[in-house]
Amino acid sequence: MKDFFNKNKKMIVNGLLTLGIFIGVSVVCMLIFWACGIIYFQDGMQFNMDIFDSFKNSWTGYVMVVLLEVIFTTLLCFVPGASMMFIVVIQNLYSNPFIAFAVAFTGVLLSSLFMYISGRFGGYNLCVKFLGKEDCEKATKLLRNKGTAFFPLMMLFPVFPDDALVMIAGTMKMSMAWFIPSIIVGRGIGTATIVFGLSFIPFELLTTPWHWIGAIAIFAVVVVGLFFGAFKLNKYMEKRNNLK
Repeated sequence: MKDFFNKNKKMIVNGLLTLGIFIGVSVVCMLIFWACGIIYFQDGMQFNMDIFDSFKNSWTGYVMVVLLEVIFTTLLCFVPGASMMFIVVIQNLYSNPFIAFAVAFTGVLLSSLFMYISGRFGGYNLCVKFLGKEDCEKATKLLRNKGTAFFPLMMLFPVFPDDALVMIAGTMKMSMAWFIPSIIVGRGIGTATIVFGLSFIPFELLTTPWHWIGAIAIFAVVVVGLFFGAFKLNKYMEKRNNLK
């Protein structure tokens, strides 16, 4: 038993933390809903959908959902896909996808900014405590080897450890003038993809296999072009810094 715990210590601790945070957030939500009259106890817990619908579409409801998203995604940043799960919850909470996107994206921006500031003032050790040594080392190597010009693309594609990259960007004191637009573009597109799904793709125009092949080829060219452009921009930035 002791050997099993020692071998899986990190997984067990992360699991307990996840469970504790989930229970804590659930209790806080229930207390807020009880205070607002959304739930009440009469022969068990009762749910008032009319008040809930009114509450969630008020400015108080929007603020609450954003705050919960920031708290939830920040505390569970070590759990892969935590941010995506909360965005999916918001997507199902609001029938209007544009409202869902605005609420979810606001939370994403604030949580990214909070993690950046935490990394900037807390340092590398805080990043390791939040996310683990492996992800922090990987993120550090990516930013040092690829350069900050690739940061927006790393935010865009899910294969990169985005939370670790955000905190490491803070520890490396990345310029806010570069960090914020990168988050807006990279994580904005990611959030829109989750909320709107593939509805923005004109599938009705892809009627033959050749159309599909052409669409895939265009997508591949765009991706290669983005990375090539980032490579050129990074070279230019390095050259300009060396001249200073």
